[in-house]
Amino acid sequence: MTGLWSGLREAARRLSVLGMFAIFAIFIIGVALRYSGHPQSWVDEVVTILAAWVVFFASAFVLPWREFIAFDMVFRALPPRWQRVSMVAACLGFIVVFARVFYALVDYVLFMRIMTTDMVGIRLDHVYAIFPVFILAIGLRLAILAWRLTFGDHEVALAELIPTDTLEEVTL
Repeated sequence: MTGLWSGLREAARRLSVLGMFAIFAIFIIGVALRYSGHPQSWVDEVVTILAAWVVFFASAFVLPWREFIAFDMVFRALPPRWQRVSMVAACLGFIVVFARVFYALVDYVLFMRIMTTDMVGIRLDHVYAIFPVFILAIGLRLAILAWRLTFGDHEVALAELIPTDTLEEVTL
């Protein structure tokens, strides 16, 4: 199972890198077209859509927890036992919120099939399809984290939450 998980994670990393490369290449093409006197408005639209997809896809499947932006001053001040308790409570709270909004989000995405983007004509349900995938993946990751903190090796799980370049290591 570990080999399958790492293989899927590596595939997601490569797909994210490919997406970033596509964003950069299309952006450069757009700049070249603009400076050659033939600006193309589809470039901005495609770059924006690809950027949203890459960011939400990478956040859902590639980024480790320590890479997410967190306001954790109170969390870090707590003793490890209370860090664990607070993180499990936070995980469960977010899972409840995500579960509560998931149906409405999917319903909205499906409703958007009646509209298309202005320049390229991509159906908006395809554009917004990454959002339910993101919510579902993050909810699953939160459930796994809560499980690990409750029943698994909670010390390793807590260590994976803390960034490696903490403020305590920075000297002025």
